[in-house]
Amino acid sequence: MTGNAPDTLTAIWPDEAIEAMATASREVLATVGVRVDSEAAQRAMLAAGCAPGTAGRVLVPAAALNAALASCPREFTLLARDRAKSLPFAPEPGDMWVHNSGEDPNVADPLTGVNRPSTLRDQALAARVMHHLRYPHTIGSLFWPSDVPAELQPLYSFLALARETDKHVSSPLADYGWQTGSLAAMAEAIAASDPVRHEYSFHLALCPVSPLQLSAEVCEGLLALADHPAAVEILPAPMAGTTAPGSLAGGLVQQHAEILAGIVLAQAVRPGTACYAGARLGPTDPRTGEAVGGAPEGSLASLAATLLARRDGLACDCYGPLSGAQVLDLQAGLEEGVTLLLSMLSRPRFLSGCGVMQGTASCLEALVVHDQLFAHAFNGLTVGRRWDEEALAVEAIRAAVLGGKGFLAQKHTRRALRYALEPSRLGFHGGLDEWLGLERASVVDEARARVDELVAREPLGLPAEVDAELCAIIDRTARERGLDEWPDPRRSPEEAPQS
Repeated sequence: MTGNAPDTLTAIWPDEAIEAMATASREVLATVGVRVDSEAAQRAMLAAGCAPGTAGRVLVPAAALNAALASCPREFTLLARDRAKSLPFAPEPGDMWVHNSGEDPNVADPLTGVNRPSTLRDQALAARVMHHLRYPHTIGSLFWPSDVPAELQPLYSFLALARETDKHVSSPLADYGWQTGSLAAMAEAIAASDPVRHEYSFHLALCPVSPLQLSAEVCEGLLALADHPAAVEILPAPMAGTTAPGSLAGGLVQQHAEILAGIVLAQAVRPGTACYAGARLGPTDPRTGEAVGGAPEGSLASLAATLLARRDGLACDCYGPLSGAQVLDLQAGLEEGVTLLLSMLSRPRFLSGCGVMQGTASCLEALVVHDQLFAHAFNGLTVGRRWDEEALAVEAIRAAVLGGKGFLAQKHTRRALRYALEPSRLGFHGGLDEWLGLERASVVDEARARVDELVAREPLGLPAEVDAELCAIIDRTARERGLDEWPDPRRSPEEAPQS
């Protein structure tokens, strides 16, 4: 801060606004409550101090909410197979981690937008690419493969991811509560030891249904925590004007109430469970009711959601880059760059968005482009800048201007350039004639070449005994669900024919 320049974040969302929204969220929980579509979950919340409402709703008074928040650990760590890549979390500003977008059913062509159904092979190759990129720090399902049984899809996807990386593997979204136990067992097998308290090999994202509903599937997933230690993200996705109020502040009030309701149930089931907030409030087009990608309101909502979570002692996962573009074009670059930089102002602990495209489709080229986008954003906003005597360069200026040495001949210049921001790995920095002579002239061309190079590498693999255990868990789950046949999980996805 210098002189009368305003603090950008508090100018957008002053402390009084955050307090007003936090108070309103608590009023909503205490007077409107949340619909809970599980009798067992209702009983757990009532035993934790909540009150019965009407039509299956549960009211959450301040005392029950405060007890649940007090039970949440402020700090926890998501464990990676390579422990050096584990991710510590806390509400306070600190290291920001990146995860990929995901669960897309389709693969998109980055230039035409034409889609095809995704496969387990696509899932594995996407994980291989992400493993070798700087961003994301944790790898989840980019796709929802169509070539495995739907009820076993999260398990096959988890296996495909685990074979490709030693980063933390995010659990695929569980469509049914019973999948949670199998996924947790797979994560625990990879960890090779019981995590200590507040260290988690398994973390689970569960999505309340807006407005203010904990569905049977969400309740079953949270009830499964009784048998499995996990870090839990409560991840509602309300849409302003359709499943949430049209005002940004009203949507944030409802979203925060939905997050807090999920945390109350999580703590009722397993006190001390690490929980964090997921924020996916999005704007809609008032003419159609459809989501508007790339609008700055999505990032403004992320800023406030991070501050609301921090106010209540929670880390937050919010949107990173957003765009309404259907291909990797100038619109995508413009909108994603602006929205990412806006979202980073509040320094959330988790940012989504690697690979995001179209909402129902993605592609591997998008992963490479977003790796570069995040690199530029982190360099621009988080890398410290020097202003010591050498950096101020008075002697270098004197030598260059008065001594006739010029800057390129000086040791000072050579030393300083070692610390300069790295150039874009995808961009072009030559002249027009050189550019016209290139076979690959666009960012997408460069990204495609990078993808080809990365997918040609050997998969990292798992220890044989761990791989065997994960395959056995899939086989056991298939038999328990009464399936007559299922793909052999021991078969590499790359052996399957390419679509």
